[in-house]
Amino acid sequence: MFIARKRKLLAAGAITAAAALVLAGCAASEEQDSDNAADTGSEAEEVEEPEAPAEPSIDTITIWADDLTIPPLEGVAADFEADTGIAVEFVIKEFGNIREEAITSIPTGEGPDLMVGAHDWTGQMVSAGVVAPVELGAALGDFSENSVAAFSYDGSLYGMPYAVENIGLVCNSDLMPSQPESWQELQDTGVQVALNPDSGDPYHFYPLQTSFGAYVFEKNEDGSYNPNLAMDNEGGYDFAQWLYEEGSQVFDVNAGYDIVSEQMLNGDLACWITGPWAAPAIAEALGEDGYEIYNIPSIGGETPVQFLGARGFFVSAQTEDKLFVTKFLSEYIANADVQTQIFELGGRIPAHKDALAAAADDKIASGFGAVGANAEPMPSIPAMNSVWASWGTTQAALLQQAVEPEAAWEKMIEDIETAIAG
Repeated sequence: MFIARKRKLLAAGAITAAAALVLAGCAASEEQDSDNAADTGSEAEEVEEPEAPAEPSIDTITIWADDLTIPPLEGVAADFEADTGIAVEFVIKEFGNIREEAITSIPTGEGPDLMVGAHDWTGQMVSAGVVAPVELGAALGDFSENSVAAFSYDGSLYGMPYAVENIGLVCNSDLMPSQPESWQELQDTGVQVALNPDSGDPYHFYPLQTSFGAYVFEKNEDGSYNPNLAMDNEGGYDFAQWLYEEGSQVFDVNAGYDIVSEQMLNGDLACWITGPWAAPAIAEALGEDGYEIYNIPSIGGETPVQFLGARGFFVSAQTEDKLFVTKFLSEYIANADVQTQIFELGGRIPAHKDALAAAADDKIASGFGAVGANAEPMPSIPAMNSVWASWGTTQAALLQQAVEPEAAWEKMIEDIETAIAG
């Protein structure tokens, strides 16, 4: 903590006693008045000196990150060392391995001070006691609200975002030259989701489902998720009926990623509900002016909401100097130039508002950034792991008209609730 030092300065003198009263009987009153006057003149004055910077208790900050995130940090790491005397050591890790290695290493004191990770690791990392809440101060407002929400868990912020990801509607601009005004227009022109006949795809179907008002989980008053299912409602059953009656006529469950991608690249498919990972190949095949990124139209009448994924920096719960680790995070890594460099090297949509604005000329980043403005973080609560299997197989069965909608959706809810209960 910063330590504020205070000192007391005593006044130089006292005001003399008031003039003597004539009557002897007032002597005691005269003495009291004189004391009060003296107290007023000699009142202690408290002055607070400027805060003195704390001395760091560590010589090195260790960061675990993937090879695309580290290079943009090297410049500010040198600045940080020059300013504080604390060196920054980078350890390159495979992104997908960081969570498990952190959970294993941090409790033994062998882990990093900072690490990159996905927002949906947060629940497990908090439960394991390996990450600490972070205070970003003024830097907090520099990031999009939904990216900050992604790293919020149980009322606290556990990470600083640097990148986000969400799906949208990617269309051949010759076949769909402007934002479709309705789902019917999109359906008539042609749209597809890459599917698996056994497991469906709840992730890509989520904006269609939420347009019926059927969200995966209920929310607490602070906006965080709780493990009570919210898709056991009228909207959920209406969505199931739509999948059975109409979705089955629109989507081909046997059209996997490779098939849909080929249709799109060849110009045979008008639109594809997909994410930024598919867009570079589309841009190369159709040209920069040959494709557009649009909002997904509503089917059920409510605004479609996609899942938002986010990457960010976690602070270890075992770091020996959280103050200076947080200082490096919030005052150096949070810098707009650094965030822009992370985007330029890694290509992921910036969570930092100024970095996203700087990417305005990047059609993929700006396009998906715009259509993801109302995307909501994929829940990071442990119950989310229990949802996918039954959710996906039920959707796949409905699309193949292999089950009756109401009964299938009801059984799905029961199965998920049982899985959540353990």
